[in-house]
Amino acid sequence: MPVGIPIRPGTPLPPGIVLPLTRVDLDPSGQRGPEATHAAPTHTTPPPAPPRTDRRSRPLTTIPLPRRLLSVAALTAAALTLSGPTVARGATPSPLWPRGVDVASWQHPGGGPINWNAARASGLSFALIKATEGTAYTNPFFAADRAAATRAGLIVGAYHYARPTAAISTAVEQARRFIAVTGLTRTAGHLAPALDLEDNGGLDPAALAAWVHAFLEEVESETGRTPILYTYRSFWTDQMGDSHDFTKYPIWFAIYNNQATPGVLPGGWPNWALWQYTSGGTVPGIAGAVDVNVLCCTTTALAAQADGTRSEIQKWHAGAGLVALALGAPIGVENPAGGGGRWQQYSNGLVFWSVATGVHALWGPIAPRYLAVGGSNRFLHRPVSDIENTVAPGGQQARFQGGWIYWHPATGAHVVNGRILQTYLGLGGSGSALGLPTSDEYSVPGGRQSDFQHGRLRWDAVTNQVAQVPLG
Repeated sequence: MPVGIPIRPGTPLPPGIVLPLTRVDLDPSGQRGPEATHAAPTHTTPPPAPPRTDRRSRPLTTIPLPRRLLSVAALTAAALTLSGPTVARGATPSPLWPRGVDVASWQHPGGGPINWNAARASGLSFALIKATEGTAYTNPFFAADRAAATRAGLIVGAYHYARPTAAISTAVEQARRFIAVTGLTRTAGHLAPALDLEDNGGLDPAALAAWVHAFLEEVESETGRTPILYTYRSFWTDQMGDSHDFTKYPIWFAIYNNQATPGVLPGGWPNWALWQYTSGGTVPGIAGAVDVNVLCCTTTALAAQADGTRSEIQKWHAGAGLVALALGAPIGVENPAGGGGRWQQYSNGLVFWSVATGVHALWGPIAPRYLAVGGSNRFLHRPVSDIENTVAPGGQQARFQGGWIYWHPATGAHVVNGRILQTYLGLGGSGSALGLPTSDEYSVPGGRQSDFQHGRLRWDAVTNQVAQVPLG
C-alpha cells in the first residue's frame, strides 16, 4: 500500500536522505523486501507518488520514503523539528465506523508474528492482508496472518498488488495466481478479493483500463464475488484517465485529508466501500506504523460485505419472486459455465451467471433444448436474456451469445443462429411472414438451411449470402 510521510517545504531531513525519492519496499534489515525483489516488469515510466494527502486541500509536501526509514522511530521528532505536527495523523472518521488494518510482510520485522488478539482487543474489526504481487511473489506471512486474524475474531480479506504489463494475458495470469493462493473466499467472514492498483506498468490509460478489466473479470468469474478496487485520486485521474467504467466494483479509496469523510471520489463512484485514511496508525500487536481503514459505515454493512456464502445466482434467486417459484428447488450445486461464470440447475429450469452477461433464467421447453445442443459449452454459449414472449402469439424465445431458441406448442423448440438468424431478425423475426422456426439449422448442398412455418432460409457457403426459399 502507499507509504510516505508528509513533510512541510523547507523541513531539514535526516542525514543521507536525498530528494527526490522513489518508493521501494524494504525489509527491516535494509535489503530490498520481497515486494520489490519480485517485481515483474521494469517500468518505462516512474510510478506516481503515493497519496499522502489530497494536495488540493492540504498544504503539505508529500515525500514517499522507504519502509526502512519509517521503521526508525517514524523519523523521530528530534530529526524533524517543526512548529506543527510532522507526521500526518490521518483523517478523523466516525468512531462508529468499523475499523481495520491492511498489512504486508514488512509488518513482520525480523520475521516476528503479529499479535492479532491484541489488535482485535484494541477495537479493530477487520484486516486486509497482502497475498500476492505480480506473477511471482507470495507474501510468506499471508496464510499464517489470515488464520491468526480469523482466530482472533477479525473479518479478513486478501489483496493482490498489480503489476500491469503490455501483455493483457498477464492480468488473467496474475488473477489466477492470486486465487490459487487465497482460495475462492466463499465463506462467511471473508471480504471480497481486492486489487491494489498503484502501478501503471508503463501503459497508457486505455491499455491500463483493459488490463484492470481483465484482472477483475477473471477474479469475479472464478470466485463469483465482485472484487474490491484500491486506488487513490491522482493515480485514477492521471493513469486511468478518470475512467467511469469501474463503478460496479466497490472502491477502497486512499486519501489522508484530516477530514471526517474522503470527500468527492474520482471515476464516477457515488460512494466508497473502504477508506484508507492514514498510513501512520499505531495498533497494539503490530510493529511500527500501519495503514488504518474504515468500512462504510456500520457493522451490519461489514457483515454483508464479508458474506461470501451466497453466490450471484443465489442472491438473484432470493429476490426473483414468482420466477424463483417457477424454477423450483435447486438440483445439486453450482458448476462452472463454459466461457466463464457459473450455472445452477433447478427442478424446472436453469440459471446462468457470468460477468459479461449477468444472471439469466431459462425454464419450460427451451431449457432442455439448450442443454441438448451443448449448453454454454458449445456454439450458443451463455444466455443473455430470460425467457421472453415472441411477437407471434403463444410463443417463447430466449437469446444467447451465439443464437436464439424459439418455442411454440405447434412447432416445438428450435435453434436459429449465424447468418440465417441475422437475416431472420432483419425480416422481423417471429413476426415476419416466415413465422416461427420448425427446424434447427441443417446442412444442404453448398450451405446450411433452416425451415420456418411459411418458408426457408438458405445460407450459401460460397457467397455468404442468405436467400429465402419456398417450402415444397
